[in-house]
Amino acid sequence: MIRRSIVFALAVLAALGAHAQDASHGQTLYNQTCNLCHGTPPVGGPELAPNNPALIASAINSLVPAMSFMRGLYSTQDLADIAAYIAQLEGKSPPPPPPTPAPQFDYSDLWWNPAESGWGFNVIQHGTTASSVLFCVMFTYIAPEVPMWYVVPGGTWTSSTTFTGSIYRVTGSPPNLAFKGGDVTSVGTMTILFTSQSTANLTFTVNGVTVTKAIQRQPF
Repeated sequence: MIRRSIVFALAVLAALGAHAQDASHGQTLYNQTCNLCHGTPPVGGPELAPNNPALIASAINSLVPAMSFMRGLYSTQDLADIAAYIAQLEGKSPPPPPPTPAPQFDYSDLWWNPAESGWGFNVIQHGTTASSVLFCVMFTYIAPEVPMWYVVPGGTWTSSTTFTGSIYRVTGSPPNLAFKGGDVTSVGTMTILFTSQSTANLTFTVNGVTVTKAIQRQPF
């Protein structure tokens, strides 16, 4: 039995010289018959000798009785393709996460919409590295003649021109009275897309209402 396996394995190796291996096809076959027992990446045998169709053939024919159901199921080329797919998996570590984007410019300034005086958006940024988060303050109105301040004390650069963070409403004591700490309440999210060094689109959602405004640096 062992001698027959060796002869079969040598035949597999000889056949490989005439045909290129197709790892994509091997993946399909592996998922059909191998993945249930060996998993992905493979354990319990295949990982011991990647790109070794002779070992797979020997396991099917004698070494692993539980694999006997595969006898005659796949051609020598199929086994070579499976071996190529296993080799492709072995030694591969997950790809590193993409680097955190860094902002293109320092956007620190007072931003506004010239056609809508009375409200504005203040941006403070330290540096232009990936860790340079923004601290933003928006002064606006929640009703006619009723002012409101919101803060965005940080967030994430999702691209070199797009920053997203959570919006908070803060309350406290007026400056003419003794200081008393107030409440900090999360009320929504903000995304600012900088379309140039001096222009941007501000989108924010507060208490379920979404607004988008075109803003620009306020000149002095």
